[in-house]
Amino acid sequence: MRRGMLLALLALTAAALTLHGCGGGGGESTDGVVELQFWHAMGGPLGDALDELVVEFNETHPDIEVQSISMGRYQALSQKIMAAVAAGQPPDLAQAYEAWTENLIENESAEPLSGYIAGPDGLSDEEIADFVEGMIENNTWNDEIYSFPFNKSVRALYINKDLFAEEGLETAPVNWDEYRDFSRRLTKDRDGDGATDQWGTAGQISAWMFENLLIQNGGEILTADGTRAAFDSSEGLEALEFMVELMTEYGKVTSGYEYQNDFQAGKIGMIEGSTVSLSFMEGKYTFDLAVAPLPEQKQKACLVAGTNIVIFADSPDAKKAAAWKFIKWFTSPEITARWAARTGYAPVRRSAMDDPVMVQRFDEIEGLREVIAQLEFATYEPRSAAWYAGRKHLEEIGVESALRQQRSPREAIASAAAAVNAELAQ
Repeated sequence: MRRGMLLALLALTAAALTLHGCGGGGGESTDGVVELQFWHAMGGPLGDALDELVVEFNETHPDIEVQSISMGRYQALSQKIMAAVAAGQPPDLAQAYEAWTENLIENESAEPLSGYIAGPDGLSDEEIADFVEGMIENNTWNDEIYSFPFNKSVRALYINKDLFAEEGLETAPVNWDEYRDFSRRLTKDRDGDGATDQWGTAGQISAWMFENLLIQNGGEILTADGTRAAFDSSEGLEALEFMVELMTEYGKVTSGYEYQNDFQAGKIGMIEGSTVSLSFMEGKYTFDLAVAPLPEQKQKACLVAGTNIVIFADSPDAKKAAAWKFIKWFTSPEITARWAARTGYAPVRRSAMDDPVMVQRFDEIEGLREVIAQLEFATYEPRSAAWYAGRKHLEEIGVESALRQQRSPREAIASAAAAVNAELAQ
């Protein structure tokens, strides 16, 4: 079966290479321009924003041409990267989750970046210190930096201020008790037909929401050594029970992004979502909107989502040097501020928070500065190669089965932990 899967992946990559040209082979084009293939999964307004920045980079760096190639979805990107590596034809640089990067490090496909950082076209200690707390450390394995933060987002609470005002609510909820109480008060049968038509909250099946609740409650995702699930705990059970109560009694669970559509239509008091949701919802609502940090419990928590960017070791030296120039440019304070303001992703540099473009964005969206400030107590998901599959077990076996009331929260969390432990044991 594994041989069949590998052949399927290789066939997939062959199709991708036919569409997009070969991978990282070769050094310069005939006119002396270093051409780079950059594989990513950005689409819609996010893809448009990325492509515009890539065009700007190419125009300001006439000796380098970055080709922006979208694979559409993260799953397809992962499959094509791994298959391209197996075929010896990887791109020059690509988006990658930490779990993917760990795989690439193990098979020596990821280029270490520490040498570029310390080189003549690198970054000073002050510039490294300017990166948001934990972002460089999260891209470091065995004291070697292998990837760089690219598109990072945090979770936010989106507030319909008009519905809040009707209920006499003047601020966003700051803890779980208020989250529950506000959701209860905002849940109504407005037309008197006996059925709820306004909900306090809503959302989709989300491991990310549970993970934040877990950490807020003092829990952990995995044990310190990363070998077993740690969410099967009293803290994890309380977090899942709270999530089920919130979503089934005072909210609703929707498929896809229906919950965002209902929120935009004024049917939902508040929803949780990525800061990136701003770029998809803006201009589609008519009420007064604000965003707020997540309500806390025992402690504040902010689990950062999103990918990093890696350079592939098989690329020629000239291409790797050019790829590093693109990474350095993209993560500069000015560019990360513009990327964040346009897309809703978080700036990866502290100094970018005071960039005029970012300040203007903070002025436009009430509460956004405080939401982004959650980065100062940020945490990150496990980086083990097994966690990419393990997270899916947590979401489907744990969170989904509990929210759909197919299992009790206790049964759901225990079953998810057993599946994650089996994955980690492999």
